[in-house]
Amino acid sequence: GASVVLARAIEAGRLFLAAARPLPSDRLHAALARFTRRLTASQPSMAPLLNLANALWLAAGDRPDRLRWTQLHAAMAAYADGVDRRLAHTVRHGARLVRSGSLVLTYSHSAAVRMVLLRALAAGRRFEVACSESRPVGEGVSLARRLALAGVPVHLMTDAALPGWMGQADLLLVGADAVMQTGVANKTGTEPLAQAARRARVPAYVLADSSKWLPPALATFWRTREEAPGQIAHRRHPNVRIHNRYFDRSPLPLFAGVVWEEGVAAPPEVRRRLARFETAAALIALLERRPADRRR
Repeated sequence: GASVVLARAIEAGRLFLAAARPLPSDRLHAALARFTRRLTASQPSMAPLLNLANALWLAAGDRPDRLRWTQLHAAMAAYADGVDRRLAHTVRHGARLVRSGSLVLTYSHSAAVRMVLLRALAAGRRFEVACSESRPVGEGVSLARRLALAGVPVHLMTDAALPGWMGQADLLLVGADAVMQTGVANKTGTEPLAQAARRARVPAYVLADSSKWLPPALATFWRTREEAPGQIAHRRHPNVRIHNRYFDRSPLPLFAGVVWEEGVAAPPEVRRRLARFETAAALIALLERRPADRRR
């Protein structure tokens, strides 16, 4: 999930800073550019990686000849220090949505969703969870196992069967890899669930702290990519082309709100806040110069 990827990205950033400490300003600027390209290309569907790069470039400013290692170090430390705090506040707000006696539907394996459910359980609420296997990697099975071991009754099924449970559900709770003005990026198959929730009048919420919010200037660089075809089928035929994309976008208005560190934001508020996010012009210029790729 995005939270795990972000933790690894922060560790990579610390290693980058350790190696870059003795560099003069011009070489430090070039090293930052290389690190940024590798970071953002490593998983282009994960908003936290773009936001981490944005924090570094905002600190770097627009004068390469004046760049200092201490600027980048302070920015990395501030960003890393905020990760746990943002997630903890988001989980606290999300746990309030889970009521005793309810059936909560979720999809894929979001660390934030898991933490919300465990926090609600620790608060004494008793509820059940319905989730699916989450092909092709099967992370939903892992979620079901972890919740069951914690004492949560879980209904595990195929992905195709999960929307059929919406009529019995009280809440749809999903994570996100990116929140944009145009929609919510999450595991492919999230939109049909959100559509089913709307038809059944089940409230649907996204758990995503601000590290996953992409302002318009950065959302331009969000994209999906084709993953290993062997995860779907090992046999090949010249007439069969395998498409394996982990992520897609669901329209933001399908959700009642986005749960983040400051509470619950309705879609119009999310759009207004995203429009006010600051982005680094130097980062945008750097990303625009990289080799063209297929985006969605």
